Amino acid sequence: MSHVDAKLQALADCARGAGVVGAGGGGFSLADKLVARPYRTLIINAAQSEPLICKDWAVLAHYGNCVLDGAQLLIETLGLGKAFLATRDEFSAALPELPAAARKRKVTVARLPDIYPLGYEKVLKRELLGIPMSDAGADDVLVVNAETLRNLSWAVNLKRPVTTKLITVGGAVAHPISLQVPIGTSFYDCLALAGGAISAQYTVFHNGVLAGMPIDPAQAWVSATTLGYVLLPATHSAVQAARASDAMSLRLAERRSAFFESTLSGRTSAMSAAYALFDLTPYRRARLAFRALGSADDLPAVVRITPGGPAPVFQPCIASGAQVTRGQVIATQPESGGITLHASVHGVAEAVDSCGISLRRIAEKESST
Repeated sequence: MSHVDAKLQALADCARGAGVVGAGGGGFSLADKLVARPYRTLIINAAQSEPLICKDWAVLAHYGNCVLDGAQLLIETLGLGKAFLATRDEFSAALPELPAAARKRKVTVARLPDIYPLGYEKVLKRELLGIPMSDAGADDVLVVNAETLRNLSWAVNLKRPVTTKLITVGGAVAHPISLQVPIGTSFYDCLALAGGAISAQYTVFHNGVLAGMPIDPAQAWVSATTLGYVLLPATHSAVQAARASDAMSLRLAERRSAFFESTLSGRTSAMSAAYALFDLTPYRRARLAFRALGSADDLPAVVRITPGGPAPVFQPCIASGAQVTRGQVIATQPESGGITLHASVHGVAEAVDSCGISLRRIAEKESST
């Protein structure tokens, strides 16, 4: 890889050691992506279009300068000629100071329409740069999620590994909200921060109703690839569709199937149409609500850190009973480019295996005794 000089290798090594992976849901090693090929253009992906998920707005609103600092690192290290920050109309209107801050880092804010599925890499390249989805020439365009760049900035400038995740909790909850929580926080702790469910019986969709899937909430822990949770009542059409057999439900299922097929071919639809088709219009969006958990918060009492990205297992570096500090390396994922995973809290390891590490949190001042 002749294009990888010492400066780029050092940046990639820093990203790998800090556990920086794609925070937009893919979970792939940023280090591997950076050294894979030469790039000429950067797209910062903050164009999240999954209904009711707003975590990309939260990272721009609350950590925008850190996102741009991460972009500047890539611009300078990779010698990029152009850089764009792609966001949607819905988010842009609430970020009036972003364009000026971006220009100082030689980044152009691209305000795109509210269409679905805008956040997918190939669709984003087409909508922003006019590159056909089948064009191999798009390989010189580097697309990186906004939160990933925030994490890269922290890794380089603050020597801070990835220990937190931005997510949204929305749908049938009392207070839809975007959160920054320690990696490994349980779904139920996240739900409590959203004021609880407003339906006694509900289904939880991990990473959204359209692009995500239903999960067992008792086995749900925030990972590096979690975008958020959307709750829907058990009677909701998106929950009942798979078992319904009446004519109206079958027609609705056919329309939704056709919608998914069209998105796979690259066709986009208005966000409002996606909300309406999946009966999501009545639910409030979490855009303006945000909370970042800190060391003074009671939650979470226990975290469970699981493999991130495509790897089903990892290699623990600690044993059960070990006391760890926040940021300490506790596992590696050889199958994911050798990235490291870090303790997200000060704690004691209660259970350790290749599928996960459970840490019971202790006060930070206790960890040095």
